[in-house]
Amino acid sequence: MNNQDYTLDKTDRKIIGLLAGDSRLSYARIGSALHLTRNSIKTRVKRMISIGIIQEYIADINFALLDHNVYYIITKQEEKRTNRNSNKDSSHARRKRIIEYLERLGDILAEIEVLGEISIFRIATRATSIINREIVGKGHSNVTLLLDTNLVEKVILANTAKGFQYKVHKKQQQRPLLTHTDLQILRCLVLNPQIGIIDMANLVSISTRTANRILNKLKDNGVVRFSIICNPSLMKGFVVFGLLIYINDNNEGEKGEPEKDKNNFNSYKVLERLYRETTEYPFLRTPIISHDNIIIVSVFGNDVFAIDSMFKRILSFEEVKKAELYVFTRIKYHKESIVKEIDFILNSKSQSGMP
Repeated sequence: MNNQDYTLDKTDRKIIGLLAGDSRLSYARIGSALHLTRNSIKTRVKRMISIGIIQEYIADINFALLDHNVYYIITKQEEKRTNRNSNKDSSHARRKRIIEYLERLGDILAEIEVLGEISIFRIATRATSIINREIVGKGHSNVTLLLDTNLVEKVILANTAKGFQYKVHKKQQQRPLLTHTDLQILRCLVLNPQIGIIDMANLVSISTRTANRILNKLKDNGVVRFSIICNPSLMKGFVVFGLLIYINDNNEGEKGEPEKDKNNFNSYKVLERLYRETTEYPFLRTPIISHDNIIIVSVFGNDVFAIDSMFKRILSFEEVKKAELYVFTRIKYHKESIVKEIDFILNSKSQSGMP
């Protein structure tokens, strides 16, 4: 069979869903969950990697918990031109211009191309940077003043107090104090998300017990999560799409709750329903609540009918004001930028004499 003709079956989809939730799961763990043998899972995963369906394993760092602000920047739809070659050259120049501009604002963590000549960028800016002080000081909605309005459609500030895991959303979370060793472990994980505990311990010069403890702490605190990047164009039998879910402002939180918890009450209710009522749609990454109570969701669906079904179901939630849907065509993870920023934090700690 030609690899390009390979269609994902139900078991492949379940495997992708499990790896998207935790790509460090062993073949044995996945096999146990799906009632299949370890070798059967390994064969399927290796096949999806060789075809290019699974592009890479990633360690996704939550820079919002590392004294950074994280923004989702959605570009404007590109105008079509009659000359195909001219349009292609223009697209390349336009993308280069956008990236150059965004790199002046912060580090690009990920880039998603969407149907309709739209791109979504996730960038991190240091909370102490001049640009970030301007953003926070003026109100983050005015960050668009810092960008070329001919390129950018909207900017969303991710909530800096929330981690990746749903259970982290539900508890009062504070930024973890990361040590030099914690950051070294993060660096190892970004460079090789599949690295074993023994190799990790040797690279950082700590015991395997300490390495395992730090890894579990980083995961439990929502600092890192492990996932995969898939190639949407090769995922026959699967559609990768994202949703921006705008939450109503009529918050009614429970009596006695802090005001900031009340502000997120409807967001929590929608999150609960997403986890409870959309189990047939594996999350590409854990939903995130933005600063403006916009829920950002990336999921897999079987086809356009599945997308339409989920979209209509979400719009029926009384807590939802509106939603926007984006079909992904390409996903790129900027590992080099992430490592560079971790190195900056490590150097800053070393110079300041912090542990």
